[in-house]
Amino acid sequence: MFFFLRQLMHRLTTDWRFLWVALLPPLAYAGFMALTPSLYTLSSTYTFPENAPLAHTGDPTGVASLSTLTSSPSGWRAFVKANFNPHRIMGYPRGYGQPPAPQIITSLYEEALNNLSAKGKQNSVQIIYTGSNQDLGSRLVFYYSSTLHQRVLEGYKRQGSHFNSPLTTPPVMDPTVPPARLLWSHERTLPTMIWFVSGVFGLLLIQIIRELMDTSYRSEKQIAEHTLLPILGSLPNLNTIPVAVETSQRRDM
Repeated sequence: MFFFLRQLMHRLTTDWRFLWVALLPPLAYAGFMALTPSLYTLSSTYTFPENAPLAHTGDPTGVASLSTLTSSPSGWRAFVKANFNPHRIMGYPRGYGQPPAPQIITSLYEEALNNLSAKGKQNSVQIIYTGSNQDLGSRLVFYYSSTLHQRVLEGYKRQGSHFNSPLTTPPVMDPTVPPARLLWSHERTLPTMIWFVSGVFGLLLIQIIRELMDTSYRSEKQIAEHTLLPILGSLPNLNTIPVAVETSQRRDM
C-alpha cells in the first residue's frame, strides 16, 4: 500500500502532461460565465408634476413629496420595505391562499432591497432594476412602479384633488437594455473553487488508473514474488549515471 502511494506521488510530481485536467474545469466555468449574460437593466418611467404628493403607507392621512423619496436612498428603501407584497409581485390573484415558497420570498426581498432604485429627473420618475435575475427584476419594476403611481394618486386624493389629479398616465416599461457580460464577479469564487477541487480529484483518478494499469516491475521484491526465484543482484540504471556525473562536475566547478 505504501509502495503504491509512493509510486503515485512520484507519478504526480514527474508527469505534468495531465495537469490540464485540474485546470480545465475552473477555466471552462469561468469562460462560460464570462460569455453568459449576467447583468440586466430594466426600468419604467412616467412623468409627474413637480412636488407631487406621496401618500404614506400605513398612515391614513400622511403625505410627503415624491421628490424627497427619489432623492433619498434611505427613503426609497423604507418605501420598498413598507410596500413589500410577495403575492402581488408574483402576480397571484386576489384571495389566493397559498403563499409563495420561503426561498422565493427571500429572493424577492433581497432583489428589491439591493437591486432596485428610484431616480427622479426633469419631472419624471424612473424605477430601475440592475441585477442578474431578469424575471424577478421585471416583476419588481412593474409592481413598485404601479404601487408608487397608486400612492401618488392617493396623495392627491388626500389633498382634495381627487377629480382633477394631473397624474393620470400609468407607468410604462422602458425599452429593454441589452444585458451586460461580467468577466468576473465575487459570486463566482466559490463555484470556481469547487470546479478546481473536482478537477484535482479527476487528475488523481486518472493517475490512479494509469498506475493500476502499469504492469512493469517496480522493485526486486516484485520480480522475486512474480517469478518465484531469488534475486542475486541488480544493475544500476545507467541512464542516471551521466546525470549524476554531470551534477558532480558542476558542483566541483
